[in-house]
Amino acid sequence: MAATGTGRDSFDAINREVGARLAERRSELARSLRQIANDAEVSTSHLSDIESGACRVSLPVLLRIVRALDLTITELLPQIGGHRVYRTSISEMSDNETRSLSHNDLDLSVSLVRLNGREVHKIENPERADVLMYVLNGTVACDADGTVVLLEEGDTLDTEQVTCHRLEASTDVQVLVASSKPNR
Repeated sequence: MAATGTGRDSFDAINREVGARLAERRSELARSLRQIANDAEVSTSHLSDIESGACRVSLPVLLRIVRALDLTITELLPQIGGHRVYRTSISEMSDNETRSLSHNDLDLSVSLVRLNGREVHKIENPERADVLMYVLNGTVACDADGTVVLLEEGDTLDTEQVTCHRLEASTDVQVLVASSKPNR
């Protein structure tokens, strides 16, 4: 069945994005179209068409080009469509540990805070960024600049313009904390 309407537009957009990413990587490496085409065993004109999004690329050809650009297919594709895949883990955390689940390109900071009963954790927020907390499990008291709220599993607290959050665990607790990053 042939692609029609939105499907074809979607394929065309992906082709352009793949091509742009390949051209961007080639530029980062300061390598010519001819050099990469030779290494990938494709013609220079075909590589040019792929980079401009003028044609669809087969998987075997794409793999050869990706190798010539010293990339892996997983490094290329997670950036297609505006989505990125980053590996992190929240398993086997120590008590009273905070683990960042974010990355520098994200305009949102996401962390997991794990506390044992009665442990305290402070979240300094001098930029007064919006902060959202979600309790994954347990119970915790949150003091947000003097206003104390008791949060239990499944509760969400959204704060604005708070300079410091003080979390005091009533039980073993895991809290997901998300905050907007200041304008860069």
